[in-house]
Amino acid sequence: MRVAILGVGGLGRTVALELASDPSITEILLVDHRGERAKALQSIGRTAAVSAYAADVKDPVALRRILSRVDVAVNTTLPEFNLLIMRACLDAGCGYVDTSGWHPGPGGGPREGKGDVLEQLRQDVVWRDKGLAAIVCMGSEPGLTNVMARMASDRLATIEAIRIRVASTADPKTEGYPFYSRETFLDDILATPVVWDGAAHVERDPTSGEEIFEFPSPIGPRPVHLVRHSEVLSLPLRLDKPVGHADYKGAFSIHLIRAVHSLHALGLLTKDHVVKLTGQRAPFREVFLSSWPEPSTIIGPMPGAMAVVTEVDGTTSEGTRTTIRSWVELEHKEANRRRGTTAEPYLSAVAGATACFLVGLKKTPRLGVLAPEELSPDIVRTELEARGIEFQSVETSREKPVEVPAA
Repeated sequence: MRVAILGVGGLGRTVALELASDPSITEILLVDHRGERAKALQSIGRTAAVSAYAADVKDPVALRRILSRVDVAVNTTLPEFNLLIMRACLDAGCGYVDTSGWHPGPGGGPREGKGDVLEQLRQDVVWRDKGLAAIVCMGSEPGLTNVMARMASDRLATIEAIRIRVASTADPKTEGYPFYSRETFLDDILATPVVWDGAAHVERDPTSGEEIFEFPSPIGPRPVHLVRHSEVLSLPLRLDKPVGHADYKGAFSIHLIRAVHSLHALGLLTKDHVVKLTGQRAPFREVFLSSWPEPSTIIGPMPGAMAVVTEVDGTTSEGTRTTIRSWVELEHKEANRRRGTTAEPYLSAVAGATACFLVGLKKTPRLGVLAPEELSPDIVRTELEARGIEFQSVETSREKPVEVPAA
């Protein structure tokens, strides 16, 4: 199988290492606008031929020329380029995988985002007619969280609610900051949170819905609040049964999020707001983000862990109300031992690599554009366990229906 990896920052590097260790991969093309980053990884090939290319994903001609040589492209660039790269893959005749969706930010309604996962899924028929498959949003979350929701759904007759909760712990200097792309996090946080109310996606206030959630050990209880996320958009539409409620809450620093919204309200985070520092001009947005920990540079052993949890309330075919709680938990030290990274990019890389194999080896349940919840949980689970990732699950009976917030 021939694979192109688009963008070889922290996540792309980890995906490359994961794929290069598999004998079914015959060729890996590393593509990055900074050619030196791609060239630095050329030595990772064991059984696969690895080559590096300096190319900008915004150049459709150069991109199609590269993509025409591979079976699958794994997009680990910024999510705002998802649709652009999908179109290039479609034109080139290769499969497509990405690990996260884009959230365009304030201004668009919950179903009107330009380039979000819903627009990606709307390309389904075109891809099916072309005889190609794409898997979108197959990372840690979204991705593993969607698969866990599907696993629970398969055991239930009805679904009352889906709750997705995510937290990472670390050292005092980095805890509360994102361990994935800072630009992507900024888009996530500035976008208006939405929940699914059983009939439609409904907007909520930023940082609202705060609660204390009990994460698995060693993380424990953490405050979480609503964040706009792709699972909430796709799950009610792509699961095989109606969903009464769905939301996503993350345990990010409330102080960081409030600072982001305050700076945005002042107009300081637009990409054209430039400031002068030490004789040079730079967008204030870039200066602000550069003060955060850079995830791709955290390559040494670090304390703490990450947990992604999906809870599904529903009713069994026997009429028993139950909650199925599933999770994946990984310590940063273990991610560092395996691939020299932290838990967030490692889990996303393994999930993305799994999707790459499903597309490239034609193991998807159908052609077209698929969300992770449409994949066979048994096949996904087998692929993930072969890469050292295991789902854990507990089922608890309930006497009363779950109470969810009013829309």
